[in-house]
Amino acid sequence: MNNYIIFTDLDGTLLDHHDYSFAQAIPALNKIRQLNIPIIINSSKTYAEIKDIRTQLHNNSAFAVENGAALFVPAEKQADDKQTFEQVILGTPIGDILETLHHLRKQHHFCFKGFSDYSIKALAEETGLSETQSTQAKQRLASEPLKWLDTEENLSQFEAELNAQGLQLIQGGRFYHVMGENDKSLAMAWLLNRFNKQGKILTIALGDSQNDKKMLEQADYAAVIRKQDNTFLPLNKNPERVIYSEHAAPLGWQEAIEQLFAKLNLGECNE
Repeated sequence: MNNYIIFTDLDGTLLDHHDYSFAQAIPALNKIRQLNIPIIINSSKTYAEIKDIRTQLHNNSAFAVENGAALFVPAEKQADDKQTFEQVILGTPIGDILETLHHLRKQHHFCFKGFSDYSIKALAEETGLSETQSTQAKQRLASEPLKWLDTEENLSQFEAELNAQGLQLIQGGRFYHVMGENDKSLAMAWLLNRFNKQGKILTIALGDSQNDKKMLEQADYAAVIRKQDNTFLPLNKNPERVIYSEHAAPLGWQEAIEQLFAKLNLGECNE
């Protein structure tokens, strides 16, 4: 019998791009819960952000943060019923990343603004997050999102300089992300190896942005969620294994799960 695992991005995939709501995806989330299919969040968000979102989603699975830079695997619950986690860092520590960024900015006069440069209030204004959420977004382990304020030509030089330091620049939904030689697909592979079960595991991945691309192409089935500008992330994947949503998140997530479950004979999602 097949075992299914769902890996999903959050912003622009499951969560609305503007208000971060997932209300329109609740029927699909309920069906997935009824079928006991694990949903593993694999997001650019931080541990602090995802911890709260997991509570809202009634999600108890392992999860990956900061574009696969770190993993959190649930450990045994303590006597007070609080859930603790095993933390696994796959990426370059944030201190090393910030040191490199400060050096490159000083040396080449690149113009960019990283999350560490924003005050909590300024980051809230930039992202639409609350100040509490902005505080959580700044608590990073192994990646730094930044807003590029320079030319395209200098962006190419900036990326080359990062690569020479063993770092990479990945474009997300709103920001570029500077991180080590890790990505969401590596986090996905690590977790699949950790939770290997008897029988075939079929993976379903949902995403919308460039930082989801490798994860989507690695999965058995992928769902590409329509972006706000009505474009789609291109994939190098068998078209029979890809679903493209008609709407943006979160309705697009609901639609994609409906179509995938119909394809896999897993039942209706709008019951």
